[in-house]
Amino acid sequence: MKRSAALLGLSREHHEALVLARRASTADPRSETARGQRTHLLTRWAEQFEPHFALEEAVLLPALAAAGEAGPAAEALSQHAGLRHLFERVRDGDMPALPAWGDAMLAHVHFEERALFPLAERTLDLTALSDSLNRTASPDHSSR
Repeated sequence: MKRSAALLGLSREHHEALVLARRASTADPRSETARGQRTHLLTRWAEQFEPHFALEEAVLLPALAAAGEAGPAAEALSQHAGLRHLFERVRDGDMPALPAWGDAMLAHVHFEERALFPLAERTLDLTALSDSLNRTASPDHSSR
């Protein structure tokens, strides 16, 4: 699916999120593989996921709410809060929370790609938001 240039950076970050989420959702929480997935998630959370959420929460979701789309914006915020909560459980060593995080992240990415981003493309002047949406959210995403 063709994505607006303003949302392309966020959309591209969803690929890594999907890969990690699929692996996490199918991991046996007692396995060495799950422990490796947990370690990878702990690293990527600070480097990618939290900055990604923060950028959406600072720019995209307020713009949608201001354009009369408060419901979908609130749903995205609620999903972010749920993912943060599951991440905290995983971070604290609750390994059964890892597959739950994976399932929640899969659902979240699908919501954003299938509903939220198309809504933003129809509703918002993304050209005006482009600079804000494509600013560097974290040091290792300077190519955005």
